[in-house]
Amino acid sequence: MTIDGPQLLGLATIAAIVLIVMAIGLRRQPRALWLFAWALLVVGLGYLATTHAPTELARVIYGEPS
Repeated sequence: MTIDGPQLLGLATIAAIVLIVMAIGLRRQPRALWLFAWALLVVGLGYLATTHAPTELARVIYGEPS
């Protein structure tokens, strides 16, 4: 399995959005909850890396590469 540029861009976009939501939602929560949220993020991004969803997201948001 190879990961190309648009897929990495899509995964980075998804990660940035989730990290912003995590920072707002888990502001004053214990460290264990933060670590659990990070684990869920890593597993979710790993799953999405096996699909074409991040590539499609990058193409919709940033346009078709020329």
